[in-house]
Amino acid sequence: MNILIIDDSPDFRALLRLYLSKELSNSTIEEYDLENLGKPADNFDWSSYDILFLDYQLGEEEDGLAWLKSFRRQKNFPPTVVLTAEGDEYVAVRAVKLGAADYINKKDISPKRLKELVEEALEFAEDKELAQEDLINDATQIIKSIHKAKEVLPDQNLDIGYKFVRLIGQGAMSHVYLAERIIDRQSLVLKILDLTKCNDENLLKRFLLEAELIAELNSPFVVQIYEHGLTEKYGYIAMEFFSRGDLKQRMELNLTADVAFNYMTHICYGLAAIHRIGVVHRDLKPANIMFRGDDSLALADFGISKRIETDGGLTSIGQVLGTPHYMSPEQGEALPVDSRSDLYSAGVLLFELLTGEKPFTAQTPAALIYQHVHGDIPDLPDEFSKYQFIIDKSLAKNPDDRYQTAMEMIYVLEEAERDYQ
Repeated sequence: MNILIIDDSPDFRALLRLYLSKELSNSTIEEYDLENLGKPADNFDWSSYDILFLDYQLGEEEDGLAWLKSFRRQKNFPPTVVLTAEGDEYVAVRAVKLGAADYINKKDISPKRLKELVEEALEFAEDKELAQEDLINDATQIIKSIHKAKEVLPDQNLDIGYKFVRLIGQGAMSHVYLAERIIDRQSLVLKILDLTKCNDENLLKRFLLEAELIAELNSPFVVQIYEHGLTEKYGYIAMEFFSRGDLKQRMELNLTADVAFNYMTHICYGLAAIHRIGVVHRDLKPANIMFRGDDSLALADFGISKRIETDGGLTSIGQVLGTPHYMSPEQGEALPVDSRSDLYSAGVLLFELLTGEKPFTAQTPAALIYQHVHGDIPDLPDEFSKYQFIIDKSLAKNPDDRYQTAMEMIYVLEEAERDYQ
């Protein structure tokens, strides 16, 4: 595989090349001589490269996104990852709208993350060739049918009210798109569920709850839901777009303890907001904690959340929902859960943020659940030993022995952050 780097900083090009070489040892990595060659000519042979890393701002005069717009339709132009030192949504969305496979803030690079970007960019190129246009057209028809069923048709000049930019994820019954709301050019994410492929009534209920519960909130620490709809065939949720990725990516960067406490405080503010309206997240994990362009974070993906006071048969006896590494003992045993289950998951996150390791590991999900239920709470390294009491209390096996509210945990975390600084 051949990779081309176009960036105006020789030092950053060298670092990028080093990182890529660590993870992609069989690849050929070239640095474009920007200082001497300037903008590539119209007849530049892009076919020699499988991936392009392109800087957003190439010195004081050249605009990498303008280059992308100029070259993207040329034959054999490679899938492109845009590099930026700025973290706002404008840069991220504009890059994707211009055809970039992905983007990354330079502060967030790591060998592992760069390898993931390369793999995702190659998959993006394949998807674009095979089915991208059909999927976007299908999604357009879905939204039209939902508006029609609601008898709330948007102005015909606005078409359906949304313009689909590209597919960014999909499952067996759902597709997730980056989109633009045409009336105000707001960038957002559209999640669409194909109910014709859904034989699980519980899945539909969880999809609806994801929209209805979070739409009730107005918290900066929780994803914003703009709109949702449903017909006999389809359901959709229009939600906030996050340009800076998730906490899972951040955790690869060896975060300092003060940053760890700061993140956990904000996560707990998000938990406090959802707990106030009677919602248990039940799947708190790094991949569900997202970052905006201004670096603020928010809880996302409430697909398996439920109202505490509502039974409704949403979870059948013995069915376990969640991610085993972050699952409370009662959740792992398919027992009733409340807000204190989320605080257990928050304790797991804090341990991992401070140490870079998960508190419990095992070869199988069942064995991992056993560790949560019966295993001894691990010790923090000596440098963090004075914060062990936070881990011990949040990871207590019995919910009655944990922090009882998110605000109670917030007070402790804020004090720890001040103490560490």
